[in-house]
Amino acid sequence: MKKDLMLAVVKEKAAPGVTIKKVPVPKPQKDEVLVKTIYASICGTDIGIYDWIPWAAAHIKPPTIIGHEIVGKVLEVNTKEKTDIKAGDLVSSETHIYCLNCYQCQIKNYHICENIKLFGIGRDGSFAEYATIPLKTTWKNDSSIPVEEMSVQEPLGNAVHAVTKAEVKGKKVLIMGLGPVGLCAGAVAKITGAKEVVGINDEPYRRKIAKKMNFDRVLTKLDKKEYGTYDVVLEMSGNRLGIDDSFEAVRIAGKFIAFGIPKEKVSIDWGKFMINKELTILSVFGRKLWETWHTTSDLLKTGKLNLKPLITHNFKLKEFEKAMKVMRSRKCGKILISP
Repeated sequence: MKKDLMLAVVKEKAAPGVTIKKVPVPKPQKDEVLVKTIYASICGTDIGIYDWIPWAAAHIKPPTIIGHEIVGKVLEVNTKEKTDIKAGDLVSSETHIYCLNCYQCQIKNYHICENIKLFGIGRDGSFAEYATIPLKTTWKNDSSIPVEEMSVQEPLGNAVHAVTKAEVKGKKVLIMGLGPVGLCAGAVAKITGAKEVVGINDEPYRRKIAKKMNFDRVLTKLDKKEYGTYDVVLEMSGNRLGIDDSFEAVRIAGKFIAFGIPKEKVSIDWGKFMINKELTILSVFGRKLWETWHTTSDLLKTGKLNLKPLITHNFKLKEFEKAMKVMRSRKCGKILISP
Protein backbone atom coordinates (compact mmCIF):
# COMPACT_ATOMS: atom_id res chain seq x y z
CA MET A 1 0.00 0.00 0.00
CA LYS A 2 1.30 3.47 -0.92
CA LYS A 3 2.77 5.53 1.91
CA ASP A 4 2.28 9.22 2.69
CA LEU A 5 6.04 9.90 2.86
CA MET A 6 8.91 8.53 0.81
CA LEU A 7 12.69 8.66 0.78
CA ALA A 8 14.18 10.85 -1.97
CA VAL A 9 17.43 12.47 -3.11
CA VAL A 10 16.76 16.20 -3.14
CA LYS A 11 18.83 19.04 -4.58
CA GLU A 12 17.76 21.24 -1.71
CA LYS A 13 20.08 24.22 -2.08
CA ALA A 14 21.83 26.11 -4.86
CA ALA A 15 25.19 24.68 -3.73
CA PRO A 16 27.21 21.45 -4.00
CA GLY A 17 25.72 18.32 -2.44
CA VAL A 18 22.30 16.72 -2.04
CA THR A 19 20.00 15.83 0.85
CA ILE A 20 18.53 12.37 1.38
CA LYS A 21 15.27 12.95 3.19
CA LYS A 22 11.62 12.02 3.60
CA VAL A 23 9.23 14.00 1.40
CA PRO A 24 5.53 13.62 0.53
CA VAL A 25 4.63 10.99 -2.04
CA PRO A 26 3.61 12.88 -5.20
CA LYS A 27 0.12 12.78 -6.64
CA PRO A 28 -0.24 12.38 -10.41
CA GLN A 29 -1.60 15.51 -12.02
CA LYS A 30 -3.76 15.51 -15.15
CA ASP A 31 -2.27 13.29 -17.86
CA GLU A 32 0.41 11.87 -15.56
CA VAL A 33 1.18 8.43 -14.17
CA LEU A 34 2.35 7.55 -10.68
CA VAL A 35 4.97 4.81 -10.51
CA LYS A 36 6.69 2.89 -7.75
CA THR A 37 10.39 3.04 -8.59
CA ILE A 38 12.11 -0.30 -9.14
CA TYR A 39 15.46 0.99 -10.42
CA ALA A 40 16.86 4.43 -11.18
CA SER A 41 20.35 4.68 -12.64
CA ILE A 42 22.98 7.39 -12.16
CA CYS A 43 24.02 9.56 -15.11
CA GLY A 44 27.13 11.68 -15.49
CA THR A 45 24.79 14.68 -15.52
CA ASP A 46 23.88 13.82 -11.92
CA ILE A 47 27.51 14.40 -10.91
CA GLY A 48 27.35 17.87 -12.44
CA ILE A 49 24.13 18.53 -10.54
CA TYR A 50 25.69 17.28 -7.31
CA ASP A 51 28.74 19.52 -7.85
CA TRP A 52 26.51 22.42 -8.88
CA ILE A 53 28.39 23.21 -12.09
CA PRO A 54 27.20 26.27 -14.08
CA TRP A 55 25.02 24.13 -16.39
CA ALA A 56 23.15 22.73 -13.38
CA ALA A 57 22.75 26.15 -11.82
CA ALA A 58 21.19 27.39 -15.07
CA HIS A 59 18.68 24.52 -15.30
CA ILE A 60 17.58 23.61 -11.75
CA LYS A 61 15.57 25.57 -9.23
CA PRO A 62 15.96 23.87 -5.83
CA PRO A 63 14.38 22.08 -4.15
CA THR A 64 14.12 19.33 -6.81
CA ILE A 65 14.23 15.54 -6.62
CA ILE A 66 16.95 14.61 -9.09
CA GLY A 67 17.45 11.52 -11.28
CA HIS A 68 16.07 10.92 -14.78
CA GLU A 69 16.70 7.26 -15.65
CA ILE A 70 14.00 4.93 -14.33
CA VAL A 71 11.95 1.79 -14.52
CA GLY A 72 8.89 1.67 -12.31
CA LYS A 73 5.56 -0.09 -11.82
CA VAL A 74 2.48 1.98 -12.65
CA LEU A 75 0.20 2.50 -9.64
CA GLU A 76 -2.16 5.11 -11.03
CA VAL A 77 -3.01 6.70 -14.38
CA ASN A 78 -4.69 10.11 -14.19
CA THR A 79 -6.12 10.82 -17.62
CA LYS A 80 -9.31 10.94 -19.63
CA GLU A 81 -7.38 10.37 -22.84
CA LYS A 82 -7.18 7.00 -24.55
CA THR A 83 -4.00 5.16 -23.48
CA ASP A 84 -2.62 1.65 -23.36
CA ILE A 85 -0.76 2.44 -20.12
CA LYS A 86 -2.44 0.80 -17.14
CA ALA A 87 -1.78 -0.03 -13.50
CA GLY A 88 0.76 -2.83 -13.18
CA ASP A 89 2.71 -1.95 -16.33
CA LEU A 90 6.49 -1.55 -16.13
CA VAL A 91 7.40 1.79 -17.65
CA SER A 92 10.37 4.06 -18.23
CA SER A 93 10.53 7.80 -18.83
CA GLU A 94 11.77 9.89 -21.72
CA THR A 95 13.71 12.73 -20.08
CA HIS A 96 12.80 15.41 -22.64
CA ILE A 97 9.30 16.66 -21.85
CA TYR A 98 8.05 18.48 -24.93
CA CYS A 99 5.36 21.16 -25.39
CA LEU A 100 3.69 20.10 -28.70
CA ASN A 101 3.31 23.77 -29.68
CA CYS A 102 6.73 25.07 -30.83
CA TYR A 103 8.21 24.83 -34.33
CA GLN A 104 10.40 21.83 -33.46
CA CYS A 105 7.42 19.94 -32.06
CA GLN A 106 5.37 20.80 -35.16
CA ILE A 107 8.02 19.12 -37.34
CA LYS A 108 8.18 16.19 -34.87
CA ASN A 109 11.59 17.04 -33.41
CA TYR A 110 10.08 16.54 -29.97
CA HIS A 111 13.46 15.74 -28.37
CA ILE A 112 14.73 19.25 -29.11
CA CYS A 113 11.53 21.09 -28.21
CA GLU A 114 12.13 24.84 -27.87
CA ASN A 115 10.28 24.87 -24.53
CA ILE A 116 11.72 21.63 -23.22
CA LYS A 117 11.53 20.60 -19.58
CA LEU A 118 13.77 17.85 -18.26
CA PHE A 119 12.67 15.03 -15.97
CA GLY A 120 14.73 15.13 -12.75
CA ILE A 121 16.06 18.57 -13.64
CA GLY A 122 13.20 20.91 -14.51
CA ARG A 123 10.77 18.84 -12.44
CA ASP A 124 11.02 16.11 -9.79
CA GLY A 125 12.62 12.91 -11.00
CA SER A 126 13.50 9.32 -10.26
CA PHE A 127 15.78 9.14 -7.20
CA ALA A 128 12.82 8.45 -4.95
CA GLU A 129 10.55 5.61 -3.91
CA TYR A 130 7.78 7.00 -6.12
CA ALA A 131 7.70 9.33 -9.11
CA THR A 132 5.20 10.95 -11.44
CA ILE A 133 5.79 10.95 -15.20
CA PRO A 134 3.88 12.84 -17.91
CA LEU A 135 1.82 10.33 -19.86
CA LYS A 136 3.18 11.68 -23.16
CA THR A 137 6.76 10.79 -22.13
CA THR A 138 5.96 7.42 -20.54
CA TRP A 139 7.38 4.38 -22.35
CA LYS A 140 5.68 1.02 -21.83
CA ASN A 141 8.36 -1.67 -21.57
CA ASP A 142 8.27 -5.02 -23.28
CA SER A 143 8.03 -7.67 -20.57
CA SER A 144 10.72 -9.82 -22.22
CA ILE A 145 13.46 -7.26 -21.42
CA PRO A 146 15.30 -7.80 -18.11
CA VAL A 147 14.05 -5.21 -15.64
CA GLU A 148 17.59 -3.98 -14.88
CA GLU A 149 18.05 -3.18 -18.57
CA MET A 150 14.72 -1.35 -18.72
CA SER A 151 16.22 1.27 -16.39
CA VAL A 152 19.09 2.16 -18.74
CA GLN A 153 17.18 2.51 -22.01
CA GLU A 154 17.34 6.31 -21.76
CA PRO A 155 21.19 6.51 -21.84
CA LEU A 156 21.34 3.57 -24.25
CA GLY A 157 19.05 5.60 -26.50
CA ASN A 158 21.66 8.38 -26.60
CA ALA A 159 24.13 5.86 -27.99
CA VAL A 160 21.64 4.48 -30.51
CA HIS A 161 20.80 7.99 -31.73
CA ALA A 162 24.50 8.89 -32.09
CA VAL A 163 25.39 5.70 -33.95
CA THR A 164 22.34 6.02 -36.22
CA LYS A 165 23.37 9.57 -37.18
CA ALA A 166 26.95 8.41 -37.76
CA GLU A 167 25.97 5.78 -40.36
CA VAL A 168 28.76 3.44 -39.29
CA LYS A 169 28.18 0.41 -41.52
CA GLY A 170 31.46 -0.62 -43.11
CA LYS A 171 33.31 2.22 -41.37
CA LYS A 172 36.28 2.45 -39.03
CA VAL A 173 34.89 4.03 -35.86
CA LEU A 174 36.56 5.69 -32.87
CA ILE A 175 34.72 6.08 -29.57
CA MET A 176 36.43 8.81 -27.53
CA GLY A 177 35.45 8.30 -23.88
CA LEU A 178 34.09 5.09 -22.37
CA GLY A 179 31.52 6.22 -19.89
CA PRO A 180 28.31 4.16 -20.02
CA VAL A 181 27.00 5.93 -23.14
CA GLY A 182 30.35 5.55 -24.92
CA LEU A 183 30.44 1.86 -24.02
CA CYS A 184 26.92 1.43 -25.39
CA ALA A 185 27.83 3.35 -28.55
CA GLY A 186 30.70 1.00 -29.31
CA ALA A 187 28.56 -2.08 -28.80
CA VAL A 188 25.76 -0.67 -30.97
CA ALA A 189 28.24 0.33 -33.69
CA LYS A 190 29.50 -3.27 -33.88
CA ILE A 191 25.96 -4.64 -34.09
CA THR A 192 25.08 -2.21 -36.88
CA GLY A 193 27.98 -3.23 -39.07
CA ALA A 194 31.02 -1.07 -38.28
CA LYS A 195 34.17 -2.52 -39.81
CA GLU A 196 36.25 -1.74 -36.71
CA VAL A 197 35.41 -0.12 -33.37
CA VAL A 198 38.20 1.37 -31.27
CA GLY A 199 37.68 2.81 -27.78
CA ILE A 200 39.84 5.32 -25.91
CA ASN A 201 39.85 5.61 -22.11
CA ASP A 202 42.47 5.95 -19.40
CA GLU A 203 40.52 3.94 -16.79
CA PRO A 204 41.44 0.19 -16.86
CA TYR A 205 38.07 -0.82 -15.34
CA ARG A 206 36.15 0.67 -18.25
CA ARG A 207 38.56 -0.68 -20.86
CA LYS A 208 37.80 -4.18 -19.52
CA ILE A 209 34.07 -3.55 -19.90
CA ALA A 210 34.64 -2.36 -23.48
CA LYS A 211 36.37 -5.62 -24.38
CA LYS A 212 33.39 -7.55 -22.99
CA MET A 213 31.10 -5.39 -25.14
CA ASN A 214 32.87 -6.42 -28.37
CA PHE A 215 35.11 -3.44 -29.10
CA ASP A 216 37.83 -4.53 -31.54
CA ARG A 217 40.55 -2.52 -29.79
CA VAL A 218 40.68 -0.53 -26.57
CA LEU A 219 43.48 1.98 -26.01
CA THR A 220 44.67 4.19 -23.16
CA LYS A 221 45.31 7.06 -25.56
CA LEU A 222 45.41 7.70 -29.27
CA ASP A 223 48.76 7.27 -31.01
CA LYS A 224 49.62 10.07 -33.45
CA LYS A 225 50.14 7.49 -36.20
CA GLU A 226 46.36 6.97 -36.12
CA TYR A 227 45.58 10.64 -36.74
CA GLY A 228 43.40 11.04 -39.81
CA THR A 229 42.56 7.33 -40.10
CA TYR A 230 38.99 7.07 -38.75
CA ASP A 231 35.92 7.40 -40.96
CA VAL A 232 33.75 8.26 -37.96
CA VAL A 233 34.59 9.65 -34.52
CA LEU A 234 32.04 9.73 -31.70
CA GLU A 235 33.23 12.26 -29.12
CA MET A 236 31.60 11.02 -25.91
CA SER A 237 34.03 12.39 -23.31
CA GLY A 238 33.39 16.12 -23.24
CA ASN A 239 37.06 16.42 -22.27
CA ARG A 240 38.99 19.22 -23.99
CA LEU A 241 41.98 17.01 -24.77
CA GLY A 242 39.69 14.25 -25.96
CA ILE A 243 37.93 16.70 -28.28
CA ASP A 244 41.30 17.83 -29.70
CA ASP A 245 42.35 14.22 -30.32
CA SER A 246 38.98 13.42 -31.89
CA PHE A 247 39.38 16.16 -34.48
CA GLU A 248 42.89 14.90 -35.22
CA ALA A 249 41.68 11.29 -35.49
CA VAL A 250 38.90 11.77 -38.04
CA ARG A 251 39.99 11.49 -41.65
CA ILE A 252 39.47 14.11 -44.37
CA ALA A 253 35.77 14.23 -45.31
CA GLY A 254 34.99 12.06 -42.29
CA LYS A 255 32.13 12.38 -39.83
CA PHE A 256 32.37 13.82 -36.31
CA ILE A 257 29.56 13.22 -33.80
CA ALA A 258 29.52 15.52 -30.74
CA PHE A 259 27.85 14.15 -27.60
CA GLY A 260 30.03 14.79 -24.52
CA ILE A 261 29.37 18.11 -22.76
CA PRO A 262 32.55 20.01 -21.76
CA LYS A 263 32.75 21.67 -18.35
CA GLU A 264 34.45 24.65 -19.98
CA LYS A 265 34.34 26.51 -23.26
CA VAL A 266 36.32 24.73 -25.97
CA SER A 267 38.11 26.30 -28.92
CA ILE A 268 39.20 24.45 -32.06
CA ASP A 269 41.53 25.15 -34.96
CA TRP A 270 38.82 26.29 -37.37
CA GLY A 271 40.95 26.34 -40.51
CA LYS A 272 42.66 23.00 -39.85
CA PHE A 273 39.57 21.02 -38.92
CA MET A 274 36.45 22.81 -40.12
CA ILE A 275 37.79 23.92 -43.49
CA ASN A 276 40.79 21.85 -44.55
CA LYS A 277 39.22 18.52 -43.57
CA GLU A 278 35.75 19.33 -44.93
CA LEU A 279 34.16 17.35 -42.11
CA THR A 280 30.53 16.52 -41.51
CA ILE A 281 29.90 17.57 -37.90
CA LEU A 282 26.70 16.51 -36.17
CA SER A 283 25.54 16.77 -32.58
CA VAL A 284 23.25 14.61 -30.46
CA PHE A 285 20.90 15.72 -27.70
CA GLY A 286 18.86 12.87 -26.31
CA ARG A 287 16.80 10.45 -28.38
CA LYS A 288 14.36 10.71 -31.27
CA LEU A 289 10.81 10.23 -30.01
CA TRP A 290 9.85 7.53 -30.41
CA GLU A 291 11.99 6.08 -33.20
CA THR A 292 15.10 5.67 -31.05
CA TRP A 293 13.13 4.01 -28.25
CA HIS A 294 11.72 1.42 -30.66
CA THR A 295 15.21 0.64 -32.00
CA THR A 296 16.63 0.42 -28.48
CA SER A 297 13.84 -1.86 -27.31
CA ASP A 298 14.30 -4.12 -30.34
CA LEU A 299 18.04 -4.49 -29.63
CA LEU A 300 17.22 -5.66 -26.09
CA LYS A 301 14.20 -7.83 -26.97
CA THR A 302 16.12 -9.75 -29.62
CA GLY A 303 19.18 -10.22 -27.42
CA LYS A 304 21.43 -8.61 -30.04
CA LEU A 305 22.76 -6.28 -27.37
CA ASN A 306 24.06 -7.67 -24.07
CA LEU A 307 24.12 -5.08 -21.29
CA LYS A 308 25.21 -7.43 -18.51
CA PRO A 309 28.86 -6.24 -18.62
CA LEU A 310 27.66 -2.61 -18.43
CA ILE A 311 25.56 -2.84 -15.24
CA THR A 312 28.15 -3.26 -12.51
CA HIS A 313 26.69 -1.93 -9.24
CA ASN A 314 23.40 -1.70 -7.36
CA PHE A 315 22.96 0.51 -4.29
CA LYS A 316 20.00 1.27 -2.08
CA LEU A 317 18.54 4.77 -2.24
CA LYS A 318 19.79 5.50 1.28
CA GLU A 319 23.33 4.66 0.05
CA PHE A 320 23.27 7.35 -2.64
CA GLU A 321 26.38 9.13 -1.34
CA LYS A 322 28.31 5.85 -1.43
CA ALA A 323 27.09 5.23 -4.98
CA MET A 324 28.29 8.67 -6.04
CA LYS A 325 31.77 7.96 -4.69
CA VAL A 326 31.95 4.83 -6.85
CA MET A 327 30.63 6.79 -9.84
CA ARG A 328 33.32 9.45 -9.35
CA SER A 329 36.03 6.78 -9.17
CA ARG A 330 35.08 5.65 -12.70
CA LYS A 331 35.70 2.09 -11.53
CA CYS A 332 32.20 1.21 -12.60
CA GLY A 333 29.85 0.87 -15.50
CA LYS A 334 26.23 1.73 -14.96
CA ILE A 335 25.15 2.10 -11.33
CA LEU A 336 21.56 1.24 -10.39
CA ILE A 337 19.73 2.71 -7.39
CA SER A 338 16.84 0.77 -5.87
CA PRO A 339 14.47 1.86 -3.07
